[in-house]
Amino acid sequence: MSEAKVLDLPGLVALVENGDPVRGVIIEGIDFRASNISGAIYENVSLRNCKLNGVAMRDCTVVSCDFSDADLSDMDLSESVFLDCKFDDASFVGARLNSVPIRGGSACRCDFSRADLRDALFNACDLTQAKIGQAQLEATAFIECVTVGIDLTGAVLFRTVLSEVDLTQAKLAGMRCEETVFNKANFAGTDLSGLELIRSQFMGADLSGVNLSGARLVQSGFKGAKLVGARLDGAKAANALFVEADLSQAYCAGTDFFQALFVDAVAVDARFENAKLAQAIFHRARCVSARFDGADLEYADFSYADLSNSMFRGNRWLRTKFHSARLQGVSLPAGQSIIFDDAELAAAEQWPTAT
Repeated sequence: MSEAKVLDLPGLVALVENGDPVRGVIIEGIDFRASNISGAIYENVSLRNCKLNGVAMRDCTVVSCDFSDADLSDMDLSESVFLDCKFDDASFVGARLNSVPIRGGSACRCDFSRADLRDALFNACDLTQAKIGQAQLEATAFIECVTVGIDLTGAVLFRTVLSEVDLTQAKLAGMRCEETVFNKANFAGTDLSGLELIRSQFMGADLSGVNLSGARLVQSGFKGAKLVGARLDGAKAANALFVEADLSQAYCAGTDFFQALFVDAVAVDARFENAKLAQAIFHRARCVSARFDGADLEYADFSYADLSNSMFRGNRWLRTKFHSARLQGVSLPAGQSIIFDDAELAAAEQWPTAT
């Protein structure tokens, strides 16, 4: 930028209208309102502190440009592409960024309130302390972005993807998610209590020590997630998937796990007192020293699970299965509807394996 020349607004408009690329120029502090600067290539252009609110900048390719401190509110940026641009402290309030990719660069402390981010892509972008909670977030993707202190207060995320992001310092109060994917996201130690996080996926996510008390997790998936020491007491997690998840020392008292799957999960020292586990499946789960006192276990299936030294007292039983389960140190009541050996399953185990 040290060799860049200063360009005024008429000069910029002339380049755009002639179809010429705009490269290596400084256009700072200018009021662009009522201008149309669409359909151009911008490269290494400084637009710091410019007033671009309401301006059309559609169908542009924008590379390594600096929009720091600029007013970009209500801009129409549809069909444009941004590569390695800087938007620090800029305002995108009410801007149209639907289907726009923003790759690389930074938007630290940028305000996206009321911005249309439907189908937008943020890839490897620094979004430190960016304000995104009031934006339209449908099918939006945040891939490997820096999200330290990102503000998602009151956000409604629908079919949105957040992959490999750190949300441990994010503002998440009032966030609502539906059909959203948090792939390998880090939530460790955060407060998600009472939030609605339905039909969403937390694959490989770190939820260690997270407070999910009273949260709605219906039909959500936690495959391979880390929930060590998490609180799920009172949560609504019917039909949720905890396949291969680690719930060691998790507190799940009174949680609704109706028809939830815990196949190959780890729940060492977990507490399921008074939980609704009717029709839940714990195949091959490791539940050593877990507590199930008072839990509803009607049609629950613990086949092949390791339940050594676990506690069962005051439960509801109906055809509860413990086929081939490890029950060392476990006391189960006599005269209840408990199946220790499933004849049909035992017969299936004897079938020859195809080679």
